[in-house]
Amino acid sequence: MLRLYMMRHGETVWNTERRYQGMTDIELSDTGIRQARCAAERFKNIDIDKIYCSPLKRAMATAKPIADEKKLDIIPEENFREICFGDWEGMTVSELTRKYGEEYMNFIKEPHKYGFPGEGTIDKVIERLKPSLDRIIKNESGNILIISHGGIIRLMIMYIMGLDNSWFTKMWINNTAISIIEIKDDRRLMLTVNDSAHLSDIGRNESNFLRP
Repeated sequence: MLRLYMMRHGETVWNTERRYQGMTDIELSDTGIRQARCAAERFKNIDIDKIYCSPLKRAMATAKPIADEKKLDIIPEENFREICFGDWEGMTVSELTRKYGEEYMNFIKEPHKYGFPGEGTIDKVIERLKPSLDRIIKNESGNILIISHGGIIRLMIMYIMGLDNSWFTKMWINNTAISIIEIKDDRRLMLTVNDSAHLSDIGRNESNFLRP
């Protein structure tokens, strides 16, 4: 049996500014560092066999306290980097709204129907993820932790659970929130989505689907 723990990186300054990060390599904020420590405490009594992680700094820094606690190496996985948003990266939601107007708002409302700079479409990003996810599902067992990004984790859940692309706007993943899928033979069971109870003492646990 395989149990996948999927966790988003901790907060960055660009998160608080509602600024698109994508593949831009942004460090954790002070709050994000505290969130990563809280996440490590959350995993203290959970057995983890391997840690796969996006190689971007904010994800690797989130993984490190858990890896140190578990005495595990972090396995970088290039395909688990965030969605590339091209020219949109570094811009805030309000800036994009002013510059692109209806074109941008169409994407926000129905991103599965409209393209975007960078990787271009949700389908292309899923195609990027599939080989790595398929390899893990085929070859791993036990408890596997994947530390990645909000958009990517939503796409992982959609792909693994066979959900259509419209689901991208029907869920949200908070910083360091944990989602769990259990896989046994052909059975795939969604156990948890967006659990960030470990952040209750430090705040910054809000949801906002317009935040990149």
